[in-house]
Amino acid sequence: MSHSASYEPMQEQLLQLATIVKQYPPLTQARKLALTKLINTIVCSGKLCHPQSGQFPANLYEEIYNEALQELLLYICQNIHKYDATRASVMTWVNFLLERRFFPEAIPKILNRQSITQLPDQDILASVEETISLIEVVRECIELDPDNIFKKKHIENYPQANFQTLALRRISGKSWKDISAEFEIKLQTVSSFYYRCVTEFAPRLKEYCSNDIN
Repeated sequence: MSHSASYEPMQEQLLQLATIVKQYPPLTQARKLALTKLINTIVCSGKLCHPQSGQFPANLYEEIYNEALQELLLYICQNIHKYDATRASVMTWVNFLLERRFFPEAIPKILNRQSITQLPDQDILASVEETISLIEVVRECIELDPDNIFKKKHIENYPQANFQTLALRRISGKSWKDISAEFEIKLQTVSSFYYRCVTEFAPRLKEYCSNDIN
């Protein structure tokens, strides 16, 4: 079977999923489930582009790419209504956003965090402090797990690999490669599970952050 032949069914599946998501009202359980399936299919498709590959050291590139991917997936969840099937396939739309918007936006974010001690610009400091503050609030929410939901959500047959454990490792800066090796689970399985959980728990985390900040 040719590459294009195997690609077409996946494109059709993504189009169907995107169409289904848009049919459900916001904040409904049906929409959340459909969104989770759409995000999981995108992440596991193997068709996500890797902009500017080879232009950064491997560890730095991974950090930039993960930042960009997380922002992209959040954007898709919040703005799937903006997808126009008459203009592009789902993956073309997704990769356009990743390459032209979220990857370029992630570069200065990560570089600013890394160079803060060398370049103590007040605007950058304020931005980084705000980011760190938000990260700490998210960390606190995940650690406290007030509704006991983050510990319960785990990779099938791997109760030790729950969302709380994985999220805290990611926040502390551990790479997917290290986490995969630690739990002896495929990297793709771990990262896909994590991003599905991020989609599912995003409203709860936002609510906690909002209450804490206010």
